[in-house]
Amino acid sequence: MDEAPMAPGVVGYRSGQCRNDENALSHTYAMMDDGELWPMCGYGWNRSNGERFSIFRGSPGTEGDCCICARNVAGAKAPITAGFPHKTRWL
Repeated sequence: MDEAPMAPGVVGYRSGQCRNDENALSHTYAMMDDGELWPMCGYGWNRSNGERFSIFRGSPGTEGDCCICARNVAGAKAPITAGFPHKTRWL
C-alpha cells in the first residue's frame, strides 16, 4: 500500500490535545523536516486569541479528531504556519 502524499517539508503527523481544555477537539500537527511542528488547521492555534498553541503531543503517526485537519492532511495541504485572530478559551 502506498503512503499518502505530504506537502513539501512534512515528514509526518502527530495529534495534539489542548493542554487547557480536555473537552476540546484534538488537532493534527505536521512534523517538518527542520524540526518544527505546525497545525493542519487554523484552530490548532489554541492560545492567545489564535496567535500561539500549547498542546500535549501524541505519538508520531497519530492524527487528531478535527475534520478540518483531516481534510487538509488528505489533500496534502501545507500546515498553517501563522495564527489568525480568533477567540480562544484560555490566555
